[in-house]
Amino acid sequence: MKKVVTSLGLLLAVAPAAYAQQDTGPYMGGRIGPSFLEDSCVTDTDCGDSELGAGIITGYDFNNWFALEGTYDYLGRFDTVFDTFGKASGDLTALTIAPKLSYHVKPDTALYGKVGGAMWNFNSSAGDRDDVSLMGAIGVDHQATDNINVRLEYQHINDMDDGYFSSVDNNLVTVGMTYHFGRTSSEPMPEPMVEEPVMAEPAPEPQMVAEPQTIVLSEAGETELFGFDEATLSPQAAASLQPLINRLLQHEEATATIIGHTDSKGPAAYNQKLSERRAQAVADVFVDAGIDAERLTVMGKGESTPIASNDTVDGRAKNRRVEVTSPEFVYVEVQ
Repeated sequence: MKKVVTSLGLLLAVAPAAYAQQDTGPYMGGRIGPSFLEDSCVTDTDCGDSELGAGIITGYDFNNWFALEGTYDYLGRFDTVFDTFGKASGDLTALTIAPKLSYHVKPDTALYGKVGGAMWNFNSSAGDRDDVSLMGAIGVDHQATDNINVRLEYQHINDMDDGYFSSVDNNLVTVGMTYHFGRTSSEPMPEPMVEEPVMAEPAPEPQMVAEPQTIVLSEAGETELFGFDEATLSPQAAASLQPLINRLLQHEEATATIIGHTDSKGPAAYNQKLSERRAQAVADVFVDAGIDAERLTVMGKGESTPIASNDTVDGRAKNRRVEVTSPEFVYVEVQ
């Protein structure tokens, strides 16, 4: 059964819809596939036989969801063993008739089901036997061209029992093709073109350009930035960031890049990590003010980009800094 379900899924994924099934009229075709006879012998366990089956399909579409369909199938030559007649080999055929109800999952593809009757015949070496049993089927039907449909179907004939056969079931899995007489493409006719009145385009809203803005927090200034070997921003330094915070709060187009720097005292790897922590401390001030972290680019460059000599106290103080830059952006001025 897993193969049946997989095949149904593959047929649903065929080429994009080029046709829409809107059927009214007769059709006929053929089908072929494996046929399985279950419980075809008298043993302690279930047993059965499998053969290749084939058949013809005839039907009439009343609309795109209801049809009346009949099939005549050669279900295969099977070996059976029963208490009533012992071993026997014979040909099993079935004539079915049932309403076919369809549900369209795409304009050109439908799932369908059938429940009806099956008049079966088993012509064997032990005699000719026939009876009527319940038949059910499910499948998928795809319109491939104007007139041709392809389908995949699972059919079950239940409890074939006439006192000779004893509760035997048949399962048939087929691929098939049907030709629908007189059907043409139901692609929608193009609607007549109606000229729309020409509307004056609204005047574009005035756009403004915000110039880039930069704030450098440096330990060379009078405001304390960080404590020695620390990455905690002082309240005075945090307050000096307010102009850029206001810029980002007022304009959602605005972004900011925050870069931390150190002097060259200590190992380079340690200075790199310290510069990253200090840049993040500044970024946290923006986030705490309500600015989305995705609008901030945060990085540390350690001691790699000095702006003064690291040989003097004053030069090292200038190098210990955090640069915050908001680049140029375009915004619409609210009238």
